[in-house]
Amino acid sequence: MWWGVLAVGLCGLMALAGCGQAAVPTATALPTLVPSLTATESDIQAAVEATLTALAPTQAAANPTPAVTPTITETPLVITLPPLTGNAVEPPLDITLPEGWQVVGYDAQVLQDVSQAILAIPVAVYSGPINGGTGLIVLYWGFPNIVDPLPESGTPVAVDLWSDGLRLLRLAVVEQGCNVGTDLKRTYRVGLLSGVGTQWAAVGCPELPDTRGWFVGVEEKGLNFVFYAYSDPITAMDTGSGDLQAILDTVRFRVPEVTPAPTVTPG
Repeated sequence: MWWGVLAVGLCGLMALAGCGQAAVPTATALPTLVPSLTATESDIQAAVEATLTALAPTQAAANPTPAVTPTITETPLVITLPPLTGNAVEPPLDITLPEGWQVVGYDAQVLQDVSQAILAIPVAVYSGPINGGTGLIVLYWGFPNIVDPLPESGTPVAVDLWSDGLRLLRLAVVEQGCNVGTDLKRTYRVGLLSGVGTQWAAVGCPELPDTRGWFVGVEEKGLNFVFYAYSDPITAMDTGSGDLQAILDTVRFRVPEVTPAPTVTPG
């Protein structure tokens, strides 16, 4: 359920991690990932092929531009992500990045979900300067909603992107072993849409620095999107959250009509 290290390039990502609480969303760093999936290579390949096949109509109809490979002019930044497939699928949206920001890469991240199913979830990473440090926006999209029929509280959790955002936060965004804290459900903006999300923090991680930020999930024409915005260092969220929100405000979705993502119920 965890990660392999990526150098900057088509899939280069920035190593960040942070934590803490804040009244304002904050950016965080990604943890160093060590692959720990027990699935066989054939299982993973099958999951990847299934995901890419499901996304093919959306990608073709949206007519996305080729993935961007940033030009390295300084010491490469490194980000840690769970196992990646090398299949670059650009999300069906437009986003305006300010000067100094770049598309770090597009890929599909292999995760073993709470249902024990192997999923290949498309991910896009953007990074650049904000007031007080470096900001990071990580987008997961095209994933199915998950319903746990036997939650710890005994009360079934309704399907919503807030629950999905929480599970992906712990499963894919922060390093295993971090102390993760989350706030109450809130409403945030993404482009012209309103979405559900919350502030979060990750501290005391095994290797990465503390960080904090927020996430927001939205659905456009049956396709799920969750954006994670955070910073490095953790204190940059106090002064740079507005810079991150300004970027999210520029998002415009270009999703064609697609069949809604299925709901997965752990067996």
